[in-house]
Amino acid sequence: MTALIYLDAQTVHPVINGEWHRLAGALEPAEAITTLCGITDTSMFMPLSERRSHGIPRQCDACDTIYLRGHGIPSRRDRLNGRRPAQG
Repeated sequence: MTALIYLDAQTVHPVINGEWHRLAGALEPAEAITTLCGITDTSMFMPLSERRSHGIPRQCDACDTIYLRGHGIPSRRDRLNGRRPAQG
């Protein structure tokens, strides 16, 4: 018997070198993943209790910028300055 774990890949944020990233595609166990900023690595699963055992991961600025632009959300700097994102 196999235990199935259902999850939304868009809510999974892999931590690479202390920064959390957003996935550019589907998540498959033990297979290569690619982040929005272009980093490719192999996925590995750890218990949630281990998440902060090596310090608190930071958000990857490049992934966040790509994600925000892709969803038409202005960056924090643009929101503070009253600018709107460029329409593509």
